Amino acid sequence: MSELRDRRVLLGVSGGIAAFKAAALTSLLRKEGALVRVIMTRNAREFVTPLTFATLSGHPVYTDTFGARGLPAQGDSGWEIDHLSLADFAEVFLIAPATANVIGKAAGAIADDLLSTALIAARCPVVFAPAMNTDMFENPILQDKIAYLKAKGYRFIEPGEGILACGREGKGRMAEPEEIATFLRSLLGS
Repeated sequence: MSELRDRRVLLGVSGGIAAFKAAALTSLLRKEGALVRVIMTRNAREFVTPLTFATLSGHPVYTDTFGARGLPAQGDSGWEIDHLSLADFAEVFLIAPATANVIGKAAGAIADDLLSTALIAARCPVVFAPAMNTDMFENPILQDKIAYLKAKGYRFIEPGEGILACGREGKGRMAEPEEIATFLRSLLGS
């Protein structure tokens, strides 16, 4: 039996070319029995459509900070506010791809879209899978933010090295879906 069967994974997809890998990851997690809900940023929707993630996850995709669709409520109102209900749903909150923007927002407690507000509300383990240009990833300010988040208990899956979308070679490729799934199995299996 998979360690991911019936485990609740909230996947935050931020805007980068690696969003296509997040689609493959969604498919893999669902095949392993995980219950996946997806939040997409506005920039992520420039790379992959919400319909792709809705189809792969089997659930509507959350994109709007002020949508009041909510997951089934625990109380009498019949709905809950998305960023709170999604945070409550999650056993793990995975941000993949995690751009410099979303990492910086998390470190600064900036909550200006659905992904960042849900992130601030999350009480479960949070895992970032960074994906960006090498120069961005190696920027000392970003590295300080990553170190700060790690010290606060946030987890990171190191990006790989290779040819990047920009044509340069270096560190910054989002980890492969299987590597991320293995990390989640280990995290949730314990």
